Amino acid sequence: MFTPNAMRVKRSPIERVSALIRQDTINLAGGSPDPSLIPLGKLGEAYTQVVEEYGAKAFFYPGAGGLDELVEQLRGWCSTLEIGGGEVVVTSGAQHAITQVCAALLSTQDTYIHENPTFVETMNSFLYYSVQGEPVPVDDQGIRTDILEARLKARRSPPKLLYTVPTAHNPSGVTMSEERRKHLVELAHKYGFTIIEDDPYRPISKPTRTLYSTSPDDVVYVGSLSKALAPGLRIGFVVTTNHALAEKLKDLEQMDFSTSTVNQLVAAKILKSGLIQSKLGELREHYASKMHLMLQSLAEHGLKPVYQPQDGFFCLLNTNTDVEELLLRAVRLGVAFVPASEFYFDNSGQTNIRLSVGPVDKSLIPEGVNRLTKALNNNEQA
Repeated sequence: MFTPNAMRVKRSPIERVSALIRQDTINLAGGSPDPSLIPLGKLGEAYTQVVEEYGAKAFFYPGAGGLDELVEQLRGWCSTLEIGGGEVVVTSGAQHAITQVCAALLSTQDTYIHENPTFVETMNSFLYYSVQGEPVPVDDQGIRTDILEARLKARRSPPKLLYTVPTAHNPSGVTMSEERRKHLVELAHKYGFTIIEDDPYRPISKPTRTLYSTSPDDVVYVGSLSKALAPGLRIGFVVTTNHALAEKLKDLEQMDFSTSTVNQLVAAKILKSGLIQSKLGELREHYASKMHLMLQSLAEHGLKPVYQPQDGFFCLLNTNTDVEELLLRAVRLGVAFVPASEFYFDNSGQTNIRLSVGPVDKSLIPEGVNRLTKALNNNEQA
């Protein structure tokens, strides 16, 4: 009934856990930003202004590649975040961007490399076009470029693509060291593969140099406004120096026209106002303090993450137990996490779970960890 490509795409464990979350559940599972930081009032004003200024045109089909108003503002946004210059193509979120890049660059016989563990939902984009994926482990400094180099030397032909989340990695929370970043782009240049730099957490993390700015001809940059503004706007973007790729991404976008016209105009107005640019420090401090509290709470219960998170939303914890049974106990106790085995592509991580500080209220983090500890101890007493 279904094509082989469609059969490779699975519903993520994040979606599965989301269905279990009740109103009173402490959500240590979600990857959404903190709802208290979404500027509802300013967004409402921007929608009103867009309707008044553009009228019915605000609800027409968007043009391929993004509206000029938003592309112009995204160039400024890229400058603010020191991403580097190039052609900007608007997409319906970062996931859509990566899917389009894979459609443009990846075919059935091509090999791609990715971190292990890595963000499971993004892997669907790669798996749809090729099953020739090779996982390379990460440590506290990011992808093991020494292992990558050894494999590249042993290969008869280079991979086509390498996918990485170098800053505030999902799900490990680590940020790639400067030394590893330098080594990675050197390997890309030497062996002729393209790096897809997935960088959604840059606005909420300590500034680092992008792989793209280090070697723009070897890297395709993928960004998003989901963590800095609001995920439901579905505003992502690709930055590339490859004109042919930029044009092909625009061609591919005509297949769905999925980036809402009115949302593009609203995002352009918010960016033009300087609102989120002025709040970058607040965003970074807010999430850093939540992660600090998460790590402190885990330590108080004798729990240590698999990797040491430096930024972003996530950390991994080895529970040394059956995580599916643990999840059921945890949900009964009113806390949720994501089983992390599907983030691994070498059959490891079977007892690991992913914890998030994204959407949860900061004040609830200690109690969330307390409930998790009770579930780990098989203690379901209130």
